[in-house]
Amino acid sequence: MGYMIGVDGGATGTVAILCDEDGTILGSAEADASNYLSEGKDNARQALHEVIHEVTQKVGVALEDCHVAVFGLAGLNHEAQKAVYQELIDPIGLGGKHFIENDIVIAWAGATACEPGVVVIAGTGSSAFGVNAAGERCKTLGWDYILADQGSGYWVGLEGIRTAFKAWDGRIPPTPLLDAMVDHYELRGAEEMLQMAHQEGFGKSEIAGFARHVSRCADAGDPVSQMILKNAGEELGDAVCAVIRQLDLADKSFTIGKIGGTFRAGDFLIEPFTRKVLEMAPNAQIGHARYPSVIGAVIYAHFQNGTLTQQVLDELERTSERAARWKT
Repeated sequence: MGYMIGVDGGATGTVAILCDEDGTILGSAEADASNYLSEGKDNARQALHEVIHEVTQKVGVALEDCHVAVFGLAGLNHEAQKAVYQELIDPIGLGGKHFIENDIVIAWAGATACEPGVVVIAGTGSSAFGVNAAGERCKTLGWDYILADQGSGYWVGLEGIRTAFKAWDGRIPPTPLLDAMVDHYELRGAEEMLQMAHQEGFGKSEIAGFARHVSRCADAGDPVSQMILKNAGEELGDAVCAVIRQLDLADKSFTIGKIGGTFRAGDFLIEPFTRKVLEMAPNAQIGHARYPSVIGAVIYAHFQNGTLTQQVLDELERTSERAARWKT
C-alpha cells in the first residue's frame, strides 16, 4: 500500500499528516515555522525534514513508500521561491512524487475538496484563490501587509488605530476606539502609541490583535467601527468577485470557503461580503472551509494521485480527530 503526506508550512509552525490510500489518517507531527523568507533556509530545511521524518517514524512507514507528498508553504509566490523550496525538500529522500504549492492551494483543497470553487482567507493577512473546471487558477490579494492585504485582521486593526488617532486629533467625533486602543496597548495616553509602534517586536500581529476591539466597538453601536468592518467585508468580496470573474464562475454552482478569524467579526463584515459575492454569483454556496488546510494537503495529494473519492473524503473526516489540534 502507498501512503500520502500532507504538509502545511506556515509562518508560525509546520504540520504534517500521513494517511493511506483509503484516506485513513495514521499520524501527525509538528515543527517550527518553515517559511525560509522569515526563518532562513537552514531553519526552514530543518523544520521540513523534522516533520517528515517524525511522522514517518511514528507510523513506521519508509520514505520510499510515500507515493505522493504535498507541501503547502507560506512565502511561495513565484518560480524562484519554488526552486528554493525544492532545494530544501529534495534531500529528504521521498520515494514518490511531491508537489510544492503556495499554502493557499491546500486551503482551497480543504475548502472545496478539490472541486471547482474559491477559498478566501482573512486572518492576519488576506487572500482569495480559486480553480475552475478547466483547472485554471486565479489568486487575488495576498500582497503582504506592507502593500495590500485589505480586509485582513491587520487591515482592520490598523484602520481602527488610525480612526482612534483621528478622534484624538479632533478630526472626527469621539469614538470608543480611542479608549480601546489605550487600554489594549496599556498606554498612559494615545501619544505613547507612536513610541510603542517603533519598539522591536511590534509588528503586524500586534496591530492585527486590535481588530477584535474594532468588532467589540461595532457591536456596542460605534458607527465608525461598523463602517470599518463593512469596508473590510466589501474588500474581501471584491477579491472573491475578481476570482469569480477571471475564472468565469459567475453563472456556475460552486463552493466558497471562508477561513480566518477576521470572519468572526460577525454580520457587520459578513453581510456586505455575502451581498457583494452573491450579486455576482447567485448560485454560489458560501460557508466555512470543509477541512483544515493540513487535511487539504492530503486531499490534494489524493487528487494528484487520481485516488480522490467520496470514500476517501469520508475516511479523512472519520479519522480527522487525529489532526484535531489543527482544525482551526
